[in-house]
Amino acid sequence: MLIILSRPINGKKRDTILDLIRRLAKKGERIAVLLIQDACVSATSTECCNHLLNNRIDLYVSRADIEARGLIQKTCRGIKTIDYIQWVKLVMNEHDKTVSWTS
Repeated sequence: MLIILSRPINGKKRDTILDLIRRLAKKGERIAVLLIQDACVSATSTECCNHLLNNRIDLYVSRADIEARGLIQKTCRGIKTIDYIQWVKLVMNEHDKTVSWTS
């Protein structure tokens, strides 16, 4: 399952989102998270990134969005920066389900 987040993972939503992702992964679901738009700010949060990466979640960030915000140098280790073509490949070839979380 590819989960696409467009809002930062913070506040009360952070625990809800991270808990949901962790539970899905524990059930054996192969999970990947793609941070786009304002959610790419979360790619600079060591706490958030470590939580996902330590639960064997593949973590991606949109190169265009992270560069537009001037945060490419602050991106946490372990996050894969991808372009639009790679994004399409994630959706079309690598994951059978896609969830877009916008709130």
